[in-house]
Amino acid sequence: MAGVTEMDANRPLITIAITCYNAEDTIERALESALAQTWTAREIVVVDDGSTDRSATLVEELERAHDEIHLIRHGSNRGVAEARNTLLAGANGTFIAFFDDDDESVPDRLYQQDRRLLDYESTHPGATVLCYSNRAVVQAGERRPTSQRLGIGRLPPAPSGPMVADYVLGLIKDDGRHSWGMLGSCTLMARTEAFRALGGFDDRFRRCAELDLAVRAALNGAHFISVDAPLVTQYLTPSADKAGNADLRYPLLLVKKHRRYLKEKRAYAGAWCYMHAHFYRERHWRWRLWYLAALVCFPCHVSRERLRRSSLLARLGLSPARVASS
Repeated sequence: MAGVTEMDANRPLITIAITCYNAEDTIERALESALAQTWTAREIVVVDDGSTDRSATLVEELERAHDEIHLIRHGSNRGVAEARNTLLAGANGTFIAFFDDDDESVPDRLYQQDRRLLDYESTHPGATVLCYSNRAVVQAGERRPTSQRLGIGRLPPAPSGPMVADYVLGLIKDDGRHSWGMLGSCTLMARTEAFRALGGFDDRFRRCAELDLAVRAALNGAHFISVDAPLVTQYLTPSADKAGNADLRYPLLLVKKHRRYLKEKRAYAGAWCYMHAHFYRERHWRWRLWYLAALVCFPCHVSRERLRRSSLLARLGLSPARVASS
């Protein structure tokens, strides 16, 4: 770590938390990004989640060269949610900032997110605040960003409370007052105690764990903000655990887990349909298949009477009679 100045000594410790799984081609870039942060009051904790490639070896080499890097190894692959919980258990920082093993953060990311968090907390004392940012996106096979994804709560007023759960679960899209956007963990930073108070990540989710965390935080009154700048370059690497058309069980598990809330809102079936449509909207034949499979495999969870009234049936090209006979 670089020499600590008097200003650095007054800064809170921030844990840069990285989960790593079979990322030998990108983990060094992610760690160099962490080491390049201008915020020197930091520790860098990496959990290797049972990699079968050279990822852990590469991290160990950097760990020997940099005292601030600490590697924790899982003997087998447990999934990203459990890896993040290991990070939470081992974190010493006042704040935790999650970095993905294939992404790159700008050098002042920690500084900008710390300033945004503290400024917001100064006008919302006692609030639980989750801070994200915009991100530049590099498509697979490209070298430079071709688009930008915007973070939630970039501009005031920041969304908070159950409305954010409604947004994540597909019950609302835009109320015309708030700046809605992405909630991905690759840009997420918050107080360590906030993550722990929420119980960390649900390890049943190998995908969508960050969305489940956001729903739980929202239902507990959390506020959602972002730095309105692309602090992270997200590389859409073609891996099985990050593919856009990955197993649909996790978004459906998200709906099932929060079914009590959705039923109170009389929106359980609608949210179920939304998850299918959202994840497969560009592959219509595929989410038609998943939709019909849900009717067959989960008849207790999807009310056919509600589905008959859903406008989604018409968009799928399905008649009530065909649904009833499926």
